[in-house]
Amino acid sequence: MKKVTFVLYFLTLSLASQEPSSINFMIDSNKSYVSYEGKHILHDWIGVNKNIKGVIVTENGVPNKIAVSVSVKDFDSGNSGRDSHALELIESLIHPKITFFSDEINQIDETINLLGKINFHGIEKQISVKGKLNKDKFILFKGDFVLSPSEFSVKLPSFMFSKMEDNIKIKYELFFEKN
Repeated sequence: MKKVTFVLYFLTLSLASQEPSSINFMIDSNKSYVSYEGKHILHDWIGVNKNIKGVIVTENGVPNKIAVSVSVKDFDSGNSGRDSHALELIESLIHPKITFFSDEINQIDETINLLGKINFHGIEKQISVKGKLNKDKFILFKGDFVLSPSEFSVKLPSFMFSKMEDNIKIKYELFFEKN
């Protein structure tokens, strides 16, 4: 956690010292969320996290870098037993955060393609994410992608001798305001 906080702080400080053409946008947690959709043969569920930290750095009005961090303990599926079991499986005491840092951002009109690194369960993977971008006095970035927990060495939970599906859909709506 200290590492993620330090990285976000350092990124914000280094960006503040840049030319005036660079503007920082910080996530407004009251207007943002990240969710996952889990599926099992007997039932489906959604976990939502509204406690999100992040920053977008723009250069000449175009997003240049994005950093996002969520705490795994803040996902709420509406079932405390399921949430507790999920925290055990993802070893939340050892890996308390999921982070994403962009390496490359390509924008075509309102569509934005991010190439970056996601760190989940202590494993870092390169992913490509697409989303829609609305910008004015704020930047609204929303979209979805599919993540496979087994690719991050997460043991899939089972119920009634059947494991949950290995693909979970991640949805996000991130509202960034000028800092």
